[in-house]
Amino acid sequence: MKIICSQESLLHGIQTVQKGISSRIGLPIYNGILFEANEDNKVHLFATDLEIGIDCYIPAQVIETGSTVIPSRIISELIKKFPEGKIEIECSDKNITTVKESSSNYKILGFSAEEFSNFPEIKIRAKIKLNQKLFKETIQQVIFSTSRDESKTFLNGALFKIIDNKIEAVTTDSHRLSLKNIKVINIEKTTADEVIEVIIPYRALSELSRLLLENEEVFVEIRFGEKQIMFILFPDGQKNSIRIYSRLIEGQFPDYHQIIPDSFKTEIKINTEEFRDKMERIALFVREDLKTVKMEVANKENSQKEEICEIILKAESPSIGEASEKISSFKKGEDIAITFNTDYILDVLKVIKKENTIIKLNDPLNPAIITPDEDKNYVYILMPVRTD
Repeated sequence: MKIICSQESLLHGIQTVQKGISSRIGLPIYNGILFEANEDNKVHLFATDLEIGIDCYIPAQVIETGSTVIPSRIISELIKKFPEGKIEIECSDKNITTVKESSSNYKILGFSAEEFSNFPEIKIRAKIKLNQKLFKETIQQVIFSTSRDESKTFLNGALFKIIDNKIEAVTTDSHRLSLKNIKVINIEKTTADEVIEVIIPYRALSELSRLLLENEEVFVEIRFGEKQIMFILFPDGQKNSIRIYSRLIEGQFPDYHQIIPDSFKTEIKINTEEFRDKMERIALFVREDLKTVKMEVANKENSQKEEICEIILKAESPSIGEASEKISSFKKGEDIAITFNTDYILDVLKVIKKENTIIKLNDPLNPAIITPDEDKNYVYILMPVRTD
C-alpha cells in the first residue's frame, strides 16, 4: 500500500473513526485503525471494539492498493503534529508503515489487515432517514437517563420503538425516565405492520452524538437489524459518508407508559433560564451524599392573581451551610412542598431550549413530569426524594 493525502483530511478521518476504539477488548490489533487503499483514489478507515465500529473514506492519491492496521494512538498523535501539507504513507509486506512528510521519516509497527474484523453486513428490518439536528437533539434529551447498573443491561441504553410513522426514544434508570417522540414521514419496513423495538447502547449513542451536526439540511440514515443497528451520516454521498454500527442490547425494556401520570393537582410554568441558574447555585450547598433540594410552591404574598406563585428552593449541608432562592412563576392548582435530586433536575434543564418549562406535580411521593412549554414531544418523569 502506498498513498499520498493531505494532513487535514487524514487527521479528520483518523479522529472520526478512532471513537470506535476502547480498551475493553484487550487485543492490541483492535487498538489500531484499518487502512484500505482502493483504486478509486479513496482510503477506507475503520476502527472497532467489536461492540461498535466506525468507518469513513478520505480522498487520497493511491499509488499502490493494499491494506494494513496502524496503532491508533501513535498515528493520531504523529499526524496531529505535522503541519498542513501532503503526507506519504507506505506499508511493506511485514506491516511496517513508513510515514513521510517533507524531510521527516517515521516507521510504525502495525498488524495484518487479514486479522482485523470486517465492517458487518446487516439484514435490514426497517430503514428511516432523519435530519441530523433532530436526531442529535433526541439523543441529548434522553441519554442522561440511562442506567449505569450493569446488572440491568436492558437499561444501559435507549429503547427505540417504531410504531406507525412515529419513533419513541426512551431511557430510564428507575429514578427518572426520558421520552422523546419523533414523527417520521417515510419508514421502510420489510414487514409493514411490524412494531420494531431495539435497545441501543449508551456508548454508541454517545459517540454518534459527537459526530452529528446541528444542521437540518444534512441527514442520517438509520438501518435497524435483528442484533445490530447502523447509522449512515451523509447517506446521499456514499464515499463521503460516515458509518457507525453497534450491537444491540438484548432484553425486555419495561412498560414505561404505565408509569406516566395522566392527571395532576399542581401545574407550574417557570422561566427555564432563571430556574436553571438558581438551581446551579443552590446545588453548591447540597449534601454530597443526598444532593437534594426542597421546592416549596405557594401563592405569592399580596398577589391579587391566584395563578402567580413563588417557588422557594432550599438546601443545606452540615459541612457548608444553607441556601435559599426565590423564583416567581405561574401556578394552577394546589400549593405543594416536594424534594428532588438536584443533578436530576439540572440534567433536564440543560436540554430544554424553550423559554419556559412546565412542571406537573401530584404529591411529595408520586412522579412529577417536566416538559418544555408548548412541546408535547418530550416528557421527563422524575421521582421525588422521600425525606421522612
